[in-house]
Amino acid sequence: MEMLLREKLAYNMRVARERSGISQRRFGMMVGLSRSHVMDIESARVNITLDTLERVAHGLGVEPWELLI
Repeated sequence: MEMLLREKLAYNMRVARERSGISQRRFGMMVGLSRSHVMDIESARVNITLDTLERVAHGLGVEPWELLI
């Protein structure tokens, strides 16, 4: 069974953030999200807007599409 797009985003975001050595709390502060919202995104519990996807990607130094493949 193929991963949902939300699950791909969650995995790629978590891996990129952890590789950068940034905590969920710090990352949330960097991109204007609460730690709990970062946790919800990384757990694939929520859908996010395109605006949030852009903020997350910018905070990780990647293009938005890279988080979805």
